[in-house]
Amino acid sequence: MKKPTRVVLLQAYSSKNSGDALLVDLSVALLKRAFGDATEVAIVAADPASFAGYPNVYPAPVLAQSGLARVGGALGGLFAGGLYSRMRELSQRLASADVVVGVGGGYLRARNLSEALKLEAGHLLQMRAACRSGKPVVYLPQSIGPAIPALPLRNHLTRMLGRFSAVFVRDDRSAAFLARNANTRRASDLAVLDIERRSAQIAALARDADQQVRHVAFVLRKAPSWNALQRQRYQASTRKLIRELAGRCRISFAVQSTGRGNDDLAYYRSIGIQRELVSLKELLATDRPDVVVSVRLHGALESILSGVPAYHLSYERKGFGAYGDLGLNDWVSNAADFDPAGVIATILAPGAIREFWANTSRACERIRADRDEIIAALRATRGG
Repeated sequence: MKKPTRVVLLQAYSSKNSGDALLVDLSVALLKRAFGDATEVAIVAADPASFAGYPNVYPAPVLAQSGLARVGGALGGLFAGGLYSRMRELSQRLASADVVVGVGGGYLRARNLSEALKLEAGHLLQMRAACRSGKPVVYLPQSIGPAIPALPLRNHLTRMLGRFSAVFVRDDRSAAFLARNANTRRASDLAVLDIERRSAQIAALARDADQQVRHVAFVLRKAPSWNALQRQRYQASTRKLIRELAGRCRISFAVQSTGRGNDDLAYYRSIGIQRELVSLKELLATDRPDVVVSVRLHGALESILSGVPAYHLSYERKGFGAYGDLGLNDWVSNAADFDPAGVIATILAPGAIREFWANTSRACERIRADRDEIIAALRATRGG
């Protein structure tokens, strides 16, 4: 009887961010689709306790620590090249694996020194261990680059990635950053790939979807590291959007992330929304909106996976890549500079809901090809 494939899944974060939890779930599901239901997956996570639903979850070197210990670990990795004692357990785990996989949805970039330290602590230590293991490595779709030109970081990052069996990227800028690496392949975000599995339901929605928008749910977050003008514009525009939609339909708010520096609930409180809030997952199950407006990409995609159209106010290139892959370019805007009236006109336009699902349905064939290519790359590591 053939032994089950043993996989080490690197770069998991925390399930307190439901987008990251979704990406781990989708990564594991894709691995089992590639290698069979008996596949054994060991997950290396920054917040291992949050993944209590999985049997084999282990702390990531440095990231699973907190405060000064994490900073010290990152500096040690950059300037001492090692942390060998802390890496020993990970190296042993990799040695027993058949395949090493990087979870989908990550960000490998360093636009400044602070991000370089985070990249070191969050990714590079694990990537070096994967390289040293000698095992085949596949990175599922994520965003990669830029990296600080003044440091040897860019060349180091691209060289390591070039040694892997395959590296999938989810946007065109990442593909351009790694254009010299022959193993780089463009594919859709994992949550976009999972939408294709619902192609029959999506085709039905394109025919039969209710066109009335009576309830709009918001998934908001604190503005990222923008300049003061962008943050001010973002807050003013979201307030205006909420106010004007509230005059036309019922509105509600949902939380997508509550941990490790991504506390959406605290942001809601800071802008005066004091009502009791539930997770997006719970809202979709118990008080289903007709449309979701989400600043978090995976809040938008989780909504679409649940059969609810979502307008995405994107703060990263990943959002434009995902919505472009879905044929939904009219349903995404730059969160730092969007027109509230334009968002309202899009989601309330006659026939908008049916057209949303029609575009998504047309994209499913291309998305299916992306998924099949990733599965083929995974199976190729096992000679299949």
